[in-house]
Amino acid sequence: MRPSIWFLASMAGSCLAQGDLVGLLSSQTDLSTLLELVGLVDGLAETLSAASNITIFAPTNEAFAKVPRDEPEGAAIENRNETIAIAALLANHVFKGVYPSDVITNVPTFAQTLLNSSYVTATQPFSNITSGAYNGLVKNGDDVCVLSGEETISTVTQADIKLGEGITIHKIDTVLSFGPPLQLFTYRAGYRAMNAALEAADLGFDVGLSGPDQKGLNISDFTIFIPTDAAFDSIGSVLESANLETLQEVLKFHIIPNNVIFSPSLGNVTVPSLQGDNLTFTVLPDGSAWVNNAKITFPNSILFNCVAHVIDTVLAPGEFDRSSLKPSASAAERLSFPSASSVAVLPFTSVAFEGDTMTYTSTPHLLQTIAAVATSRPKVNGTSSTPPLATYTGFAVSLSLDTSATMVMAVAIGVAALLV
Repeated sequence: MRPSIWFLASMAGSCLAQGDLVGLLSSQTDLSTLLELVGLVDGLAETLSAASNITIFAPTNEAFAKVPRDEPEGAAIENRNETIAIAALLANHVFKGVYPSDVITNVPTFAQTLLNSSYVTATQPFSNITSGAYNGLVKNGDDVCVLSGEETISTVTQADIKLGEGITIHKIDTVLSFGPPLQLFTYRAGYRAMNAALEAADLGFDVGLSGPDQKGLNISDFTIFIPTDAAFDSIGSVLESANLETLQEVLKFHIIPNNVIFSPSLGNVTVPSLQGDNLTFTVLPDGSAWVNNAKITFPNSILFNCVAHVIDTVLAPGEFDRSSLKPSASAAERLSFPSASSVAVLPFTSVAFEGDTMTYTSTPHLLQTIAAVATSRPKVNGTSSTPPLATYTGFAVSLSLDTSATMVMAVAIGVAALLV
């Protein structure tokens, strides 16, 4: 049984039941590649079932053609016989809920897709988010954009194509990317100290550091705060003298388990960390977001099993009094370890996937300037922001998916942990 294939087949077939997706794609000459890929999923035509309230982001032929073939998305397109990879790629373009273009604002909405943890294979971690990987939706001037992994921005070129009662389709100019493992994300310039610290700490679980063939992917659905290299450098003297237990406690304080929290949901609340002490969030009238005394400088990086927020200081376990926050102070003046000083070389060495070149272009301007929070929002409300026009309610027939007690419990824990 290949659950991801049947899952996607049911998804695509459900669209046909409401309005003939294949017929619509056949009528659009710029969607012929998408039509071909959908047709490669075994049993697609035979598994028609009714879906309710989904949004499909349909890459054009040009979008598929420009994907580098050495990336996971490009490999799925190039290797037409890699059915699971194709299924994962397409599932990442199907959002739960109806999102017409007129509900998207300049504060990003992060919506879940049909790409769930059943797509993780021995060679490629497509997603390890239990109930569906996230992508973002945001207004950029007059354009509607989709934010996905690897800092990918896709622009809607034709919006609001209706198919049946509950299907909305938007054409996009760029294929959505899978979220990378945490190791790949933290190997880029500016974040490598966190990469090395996580490797050195040996936390007892895999947070995405050891490569896609690692069998210990036993943590998912979490939020992590990543101090910059400059933040680690500023407390180098503390790190030099820290024992393993201290390092583990500090790093666990940067993780929120069982909850994927994007910045538009943040407010003035406290949330328990994996270490046990509470993290204190603050949203200021200027739109800045803070965790304890650290400013979130780059929010909402979509990874394959979590969301990451970059911060400008290393957090120290312990309770934090929000009234002591000094937002006008520099990062150096807000150190959680006030007696710390920098050192010539940190006591860590970073690691990487063997053979990976780790080349990254500069961060797109939109991601550097996008609103992190809605300033009128009073408190955290879980994982997302603007609700869809219509809520995804699943499929009319049972799907051949892994619904083991473990998966059900993980979903239940995530729901119970929503911040309200």
